[in-house]
Amino acid sequence: MNFSKSIALTIVLVLSVLGSWAQQTAEHPRLFAKTSDRAALKQKIETEDWAKASFNTLVEEIAPYVDRHSTDPEWIVSRLAMYWKDGEHFTQCYIKGQDWDYGEGNAPIPTVRLPGMRKWNDYVNVALEDRIPYSESGDMLGISRSKADKSPVLIPYKETGHMIRANNMEILKLAEKSAFAYYMTQDEKYAKFSADIYWTWVLGTYYMNPPLDPEQSTKGPGGYEAGGIMGYYDYEVIHDDRQIPMAATYDFLYDYLNANPHKHLKEINKSTVDVSSVVFKRFIEIGLVRGGKKGNWNVNRYKNIIGSMLVLESNDFYKDGKGREYYIPFYTEKSGDYYAGLPEIMANYNTETGLWPESPGYASGMIPTVLEMGLQLYKSGVNTLAGNPIIEKAALANLGWLDARGNLVVFGDMRGGAFNMSAFESLLTYSTWKGDTQTAKTMATVIKKNIENGQYDRNKSNWQDIIFNQALPESGSELPYHRSAYSKFHRHMILRNGNDEDNGLMFTLYGGRYQSHLAENGLAMQFYGKGWVLAPDASAYESYWSPDAGYHRGITGSNTIVPGYKKGDITINAMDPKTADDGFYNTEITSENVSFSDVSADEKRRVVAMIRTSETTGYYLDVFRSNQDDNDYIHHNLGHQVRLTSSEHKSLDAKAVNDLGTEYDKNYSFFKNQRKVNYTADFNATWDINTVSPELHVNMWMQGQNNREVYVVDAPPTTLREDITPGQINKSPQITPTLIVRQNEINGADHPFVAVFESYETGQKSIQNISNVGQFVDLAALKIESKNSTQIICSAIDSNKAFKPTKGMIFKGTFGVASEKDGTFEYLYLGKGSQIQFGEFKIEAVKDAVTAELKFKDGKYYYSSDKPVSIQLKKGNVKTYPAGYNIEIK
Repeated sequence: MNFSKSIALTIVLVLSVLGSWAQQTAEHPRLFAKTSDRAALKQKIETEDWAKASFNTLVEEIAPYVDRHSTDPEWIVSRLAMYWKDGEHFTQCYIKGQDWDYGEGNAPIPTVRLPGMRKWNDYVNVALEDRIPYSESGDMLGISRSKADKSPVLIPYKETGHMIRANNMEILKLAEKSAFAYYMTQDEKYAKFSADIYWTWVLGTYYMNPPLDPEQSTKGPGGYEAGGIMGYYDYEVIHDDRQIPMAATYDFLYDYLNANPHKHLKEINKSTVDVSSVVFKRFIEIGLVRGGKKGNWNVNRYKNIIGSMLVLESNDFYKDGKGREYYIPFYTEKSGDYYAGLPEIMANYNTETGLWPESPGYASGMIPTVLEMGLQLYKSGVNTLAGNPIIEKAALANLGWLDARGNLVVFGDMRGGAFNMSAFESLLTYSTWKGDTQTAKTMATVIKKNIENGQYDRNKSNWQDIIFNQALPESGSELPYHRSAYSKFHRHMILRNGNDEDNGLMFTLYGGRYQSHLAENGLAMQFYGKGWVLAPDASAYESYWSPDAGYHRGITGSNTIVPGYKKGDITINAMDPKTADDGFYNTEITSENVSFSDVSADEKRRVVAMIRTSETTGYYLDVFRSNQDDNDYIHHNLGHQVRLTSSEHKSLDAKAVNDLGTEYDKNYSFFKNQRKVNYTADFNATWDINTVSPELHVNMWMQGQNNREVYVVDAPPTTLREDITPGQINKSPQITPTLIVRQNEINGADHPFVAVFESYETGQKSIQNISNVGQFVDLAALKIESKNSTQIICSAIDSNKAFKPTKGMIFKGTFGVASEKDGTFEYLYLGKGSQIQFGEFKIEAVKDAVTAELKFKDGKYYYSSDKPVSIQLKKGNVKTYPAGYNIEIK
């Protein structure tokens, strides 16, 4: 061999080696766990009861499908929604009016069917066993969510809403679970089942081009062009999520898929990695130029594509140089015209409150998503969680939005329900990995508390949780709760007294806001009893396109006054406990028994107070003013019926009427079965909840007023969920018994709506009598007599005016309470005022208005005040005391 030939051969060999090296793939699996992690995971499943129960549940769920697959491999595949019909294996779909219009092209194999609509419909899929195999038309059998009749109905493809998406996702998740079972057991029956689903999906997607939208109904042209809201395989990039289970399936089955390639790959001369990478990269590329940079859309877009990024090979594997290292910075570092990476995402959190600027249903999902992506990236050698203290603050801030049962408060676009514990699980995992024992203990406390109150079951963990979740370390058993929480952005406050399900009291008061998935719901209120929100915001609409969405998302589904204020800034005239100026929560507590908030918005002003009368009893006061001459006070309450009675407990006969006389909002049309009584004296309305034992009741006493009509109506359902009302009361399709109290031609600021609410179990009612104290335009004053104590309560709109509502009492302030127990002095409370005197006891501001309390407990006097205050005790001299809380007077 001459020298030139030797050199040539050497060059060929070197290029061959370099080419081979460039095409080497990294180790798989690696997205969630490596092969070397298997032994430790098996040990976890053996030693941790929750992991064993969860893994056993997973295996039991997939076993019937996997076993059937060994003898009938077409059964599961045939239930995927595909373009099955020969000659109609579409490669290009067209969108019109944000829905599927038609398809073109014919791939050599069936392609994956695009959902028929962007909109939701009222139907869910029948059981997998009952679905139509190889449905060439795309029609689906569905069951109505809202109707009592649950008989299956055939839904045409173009009207199937999310049924196509849900159908395919259900099957793809079965493949994902089976792929994990294969990873753990190495039993090829699991791999075969998963692989057959994977090949059908990945090849059926490979031949599909992104949908085109010629009229740009989705705000973009579609295809590979930037702009608009569509994803690669869905109408909304945030719902373009079928790649998530498929990325994990690909990763777990990588060696098996390469050893058992689909026969079609040979026909097109492509490898498993070739086809899979093309599909995953399309999802990434399109995902990064659609949707927008703001809000949950941005975060959820990354949630969908992060797995696709991480299962790719290195940059040098691909001719275009776009591999794993190329794409990861699009989340961790970069921002562009259509996407905002992690630095901008974290900057969206409020540094004072730790809250995300959207309604709780959307906001609470953001930090769990950031954390879950963080764990996946950490496994790939990229730490996005270090140096981001706002992450832990954001996770813990969501606790402030939870009621005593651990359910999220409902306002704006959301359904409520339990908060996602994955945020705390992820922080426990990360802190355990990093050796941060203190954070691990805090997270374990949150997790344990939610397990104890039945809101979280670790035995039902998914396969990712089995991999990531850690053994719970020793920790505390009680979570501290805050008496008040307020977010300026959300215009929403929560006040609590106690945090246990049986005896805790809680109310929310908030103003309206347009956009950010919040609602134009006026100055609205909700209150709780037995851990349930008994006076709820309605949230039973199917989707934003449902005919009743305007009712549920607007002012008519809230507890407020119409017409008038719907949205805009609110002014907190007074609030106690007051939240810190630079924080979400209160730092001091003035009174064990009294909490209140006085809020104004445009022409409305509302005072809501919470008065505890014993460890197990208490009530809510509502004083609602509206500076216009015609007003409707709307109150929704849980119950199977509402009964009207006079203050003497005689039944009031409300007669059926054809309509409500006037409609202050177009969504009044959703109030049905109207009944009316003209009544100007004090009256009671009682809602009965008979779906629990003992039965639960809510009594509303309302002060009488001239020119008043009282309507009882059937409002739409309160919820679609099964877990946020006692005994599923008022869940769709049940109605919600609602009260509308109308005042005509009488100013609602001078003549406010004054109501007292008490919740109680059968036989446990505490309030015995309520009466008016004095008659004043600027003051609402009541005497409320209960089994345990008696209060005289004053609420004034002119805090500079001195009132004498009853003999021996002087009040000058925003809110005041004088309470007696067993005929003797119990406490005197002054909310942002100058003076309150009851008999021989007096609180008086030294200079500026104070919020203060004087109480008698266990034979001793104590005071609390936010500013210096003068106090007079029985038969004593007036003395001045410095600001302080719960200080004994000696």
